[in-house]
Amino acid sequence: MPAKWRSILLVALLIHVVCLAWFSVGGAARQATGSANVAGIVVDYGDGRVSYALVPFTEETISGVELLRRSELSLLSVEFGGMGEGICAIEDTGCDLSACRARLCQTGDPDSPFWQYVRAGDDGEWQTAPLGASSSIVENGNVDGWFWTDTTPDAAGVTLDTIASETGVDLETFRLTTDLAPIVATVGDLEGDDLVDRGDVLAGVALVIGMAVIGGLLVFRSRRGASR
Repeated sequence: MPAKWRSILLVALLIHVVCLAWFSVGGAARQATGSANVAGIVVDYGDGRVSYALVPFTEETISGVELLRRSELSLLSVEFGGMGEGICAIEDTGCDLSACRARLCQTGDPDSPFWQYVRAGDDGEWQTAPLGASSSIVENGNVDGWFWTDTTPDAAGVTLDTIASETGVDLETFRLTTDLAPIVATVGDLEGDDLVDRGDVLAGVALVIGMAVIGGLLVFRSRRGASR
């Protein structure tokens, strides 16, 4: 290839690289200076535990099921065709797919629980969501509730500020997030009411693994020294 054409190709390549870098930096700057939409979730497992989640999203609206899925809580669901998606289990509470397909976890007992979906009104009080989670429209500031119960949920109302307080997050700062990761905290369990955060659990597991590795290395070195 003539030197002239090699020079032209090199210049074109450099321009392409500069343009990619410019648009990448510009996009990151726009994302950093913008604010994400945030909606909240309350999950009441019916045994004293309640999970609170703040979920950021960039779309104008998402569905209630999508909001729950983006909370990153463990979820088991089943499709009912045009009727939408049914929630079988959240974390360790609910039923298997067979029982869920049959009667959405309900049995012949009229007092058997199932996952009830509600929405916090303007006053923060829970209201029945007539469209269901698959068809509901979640906007910035909305709070959805999921209750494992056989009766109409009568728990105290919750606002986005309430969830921010339970998760230990400054709401306005959280709106400026760029990684769109949810914040989840669970309050209460069968043995107490301590706040359990996933980050704390992971940190504890990492600490135990680290201590085990260090202990193993010390034992190995001591045995190696003794063999000499």
